[in-house]
Order: sequence, then C-alpha cells, then structure tokens
Amino acid sequence: MKESVGVRTLQDAYAEYDRLIAPIEDKMIKAIWRVTRNGEDAEEALRIALATIWRRWNRIAGHANPEALVIRICLNASHDVLRGKSRRRRHEASIHANDRAFLESQPAAGPAPDEAAVLREQESAVLHAISRLSHNQAAAVLMRLVQGRSYGDIAQALGCKDATVRKHIERGRERLRRMLEPFVASCRGEAVL
Repeated sequence: MKESVGVRTLQDAYAEYDRLIAPIEDKMIKAIWRVTRNGEDAEEALRIALATIWRRWNRIAGHANPEALVIRICLNASHDVLRGKSRRRRHEASIHANDRAFLESQPAAGPAPDEAAVLREQESAVLHAISRLSHNQAAAVLMRLVQGRSYGDIAQALGCKDATVRKHIERGRERLRRMLEPFVASCRGEAVL
C-alpha cells in the first residue's frame, strides 16, 4: 500500500522538513558514515534515505519518536548500499573468473619473438618521442589518443580551454610525426633523407 505525502504545498514541505529533519541532519550523516565509511557510498545512502523519508512522511510525522525512525531508515539505507556493492563485486568476480578460465583454456596466441621485439622497439620510440613533447602537449596527446578522453575532460585536467587542448593535440601530433618520420621510414625500409 502506497502512502501519500500529507504535505499540501511545497512551502509546507519545506516547513515540515525544517521542523523534523533539519535538526537531525548531522545525526543522519554520522549514522550513515559509521556504516559506509566511504564518501560515495554515504552520498548514495543519504539519497536513498531521503527518498524513503519522503515516501513515508505521514508515518514518520505521526510516529512517537520520529528521530529514531529517521535514523533507522538511514542505517537501513546504508546497509542496503553496502549489500548492493558487495553483490556487484561478487558478480564481477565471478565474471572475471569465467573470463580467466576461458582465456586459460585457449592456446597462447602472442606475437612471434621477432615481432614482439619490433613492437617493443616501436613502443619505446613512440614513448621517447612523447617524452620530448612539452608537458601540456604530452598530457593532451596521451589523454586523447591513448585514453580516449573528451576535449572537455582534458581541458579540465590541464586547466585550460577546449580550443587550447585541441591546439596542444594538433601541435603534439605534428611534432610526433616529424620526430618519428625517420623511424617509420626505417621500418618500411625506405631511405631517409
């Protein structure tokens, strides 16, 4: 059976919140923190608790000890969050175990030793070239081309505008192209002028 919210207007809701919940917010947060001990989990538990409080407002407002009931709701929400997190971890672990078992049952399919040596040499050359870029160019190139980050994320990380990030990437790629040109030509067996 769904409970209806007995508050008629938004102003009434604010007044009821200020009367009943606002004075015990610190206690609610402390109770949640004691169980979760993690900022993200505590935020999620608080959101769940506030939603539950809103849904059960009539019962809470009419309860003999509303503060105790609110704290109980907070504790239950905290435990629910931790149970959900534990369930997700177990599920992910079982998936990873299945993937690991599948991969271990497959024959090893790596590159031949001479191909592996060439790949290591190429990787070393690229990393060396990137290390010769300016700090911002290197960071922007790695974040965009290797990690696949958006221009906005990179701009936020570097503390600059999107246009500046695009310029760092453009200039970094051009410098890399020039620095790696002799290496690429030698890999292709072309003469380097």
